Amino acid sequence: MVKVFAPVNIAWIKYMGKHAGKPSNPSLSMTLSNSGTHTRITRVADSDGLVFRFSDRGYVPPVVGLAKASAFLSDVALFQSVLEPFGFAVSAPSGVYEILTLNTVPAGTGIATSASGFAALTLAWAGVLCGQDLPRFRDSFEKDPQLRKSLAAVSAKGSGSSCRSFGGPFVEWDPDSGITEWYPVGEYVDFILLLETGVKDVSSSEAHERVRTSARFKGREERVRARLERVRQGLHGSDRGLLPEVVLEEAIDMHELFHTSVPAFRYWNGESEAWIRRIRDSEGGVPSRNGILTFDAGANAHLFVPSAEASLWQHFFATVHPGLRIVMDVSGKGARFDDSHF
Repeated sequence: MVKVFAPVNIAWIKYMGKHAGKPSNPSLSMTLSNSGTHTRITRVADSDGLVFRFSDRGYVPPVVGLAKASAFLSDVALFQSVLEPFGFAVSAPSGVYEILTLNTVPAGTGIATSASGFAALTLAWAGVLCGQDLPRFRDSFEKDPQLRKSLAAVSAKGSGSSCRSFGGPFVEWDPDSGITEWYPVGEYVDFILLLETGVKDVSSSEAHERVRTSARFKGREERVRARLERVRQGLHGSDRGLLPEVVLEEAIDMHELFHTSVPAFRYWNGESEAWIRRIRDSEGGVPSRNGILTFDAGANAHLFVPSAEASLWQHFFATVHPGLRIVMDVSGKGARFDDSHF
């Protein structure tokens, strides 16, 4: 039995669109601390082959997701290629393995649980494959950043953005050069505004395909790289005032791809757009101009604020928007083993 937790990561610079199965552009995200996926993998029965089943006690992916997860975990050679160079012997296992998955935020609503879910699957299964060497693997995973990055690259085979959930607080992923972690001065708090908790009609995987039909997709990579450089400058502290404008501009650009694809589709609802107006145009008397608003592929909003301003924004939400459902989280350091859950 192996128990892990992987946090969601919320992109400030988005990965959206693929070319020949490869991300069309680099991305950068902030890893959260407590919002994400708890996963437990347990061998429950003998079997001639390798069988996976999701426990109905927790989150069960849709049919496409089940097939994707099973195929990913069954590729033992992929895990061997990463674990064996670090001294962990992996032999092809057999048996029935039960996967219990619990998300701390609503799944399928644009809060990146597909990323945290695949990161958790990757880490937990790697632990299972290490067998009796699990204690040493746990210790190495905690202490060796290269092992962590290598497993992140494996996880990206199942879900591209899941690789960003292995580190933090900020992770940049370039499909050509790999992962870079950023440690800016000062922390941010993420207020997740739950504006829609139903499962979205268009999955993120499908969105990656559809956006390529948008006329706006041409030039997308150039626009992203320009914004990425400006976000780097902001995180370095040379011009932090850039961040609210650039990050929101990037989110709007991505959603306009959705609105102009063939066929077109939308994730935003009226409240999503109202929050854009409040932050961009100061509607609603927001308490500061430092709020960084973004959206993943969904209606729910993420409002990042400097930790020193968190109480100011909490008061604002409590007094001006008392009925708003909010999850508050802080930046984190990535996937981890977690025996405290379940």
